[in-house]
Amino acid sequence: GRTPRKKAMSTMTIAELIASGKGKPDPDAEVPQAIRDEIFNELKKNPANRTCFDCTAKNPTWASVTFGTQMCLDCSGIHRRLGVHVSFCRSVLMDKWTYRQIYRAALGGNARAREHWKRCGVDPYQKIESKYSSNTAQQYKRLLEKDVADACSRGLTALPMAQGGSAAAANASAAATASADPFAAYLNGISQAPQPVQAPATVPAPLPVRTAPPPAAAPP
Repeated sequence: GRTPRKKAMSTMTIAELIASGKGKPDPDAEVPQAIRDEIFNELKKNPANRTCFDCTAKNPTWASVTFGTQMCLDCSGIHRRLGVHVSFCRSVLMDKWTYRQIYRAALGGNARAREHWKRCGVDPYQKIESKYSSNTAQQYKRLLEKDVADACSRGLTALPMAQGGSAAAANASAAATASADPFAAYLNGISQAPQPVQAPATVPAPLPVRTAPPPAAAPP
């Protein structure tokens, strides 16, 4: 028979990369577009990431790699004027990312950063020029760097969107095995098929007990 063609890494999902043993990429390697888009689509499910971190603009399409926050085009322009040594910005739709960079976005996010600023008693919407040079910003950057270092050593399994994907990864692995081995597909189908529910055994009803008729009365 024909050998099934392997799926290209550039089109694999996070679950498929993990299932195929490629879930620990070089941190400085370029992230495939499919993975970049999957990560940012998952991040957009959080309402906090659908609003600019620095203002109230909706649907931000830029991110600070340094702080893992998402922002609108106008605010990203202010970040760029601050310099990449303060905040390095990338487009979430057009730019290329490394795994190390995208780990910062996946592990950071607007909600986490905003909570840190509030916990420190600082207004998250303070002026950008002073916001990112503050001690609050430096503390947050150090916290994020620890998590990113851990992700670089663990790989894609460290990402929040992969935490609930263990079942998906297992299914992807089973599908890959099944496509390569028809007999494995047959066995896998048997193991995953729902087992019929056994009906409870019926107990036969007891037979009625016959009693002897009373003796006839003797004639007088």
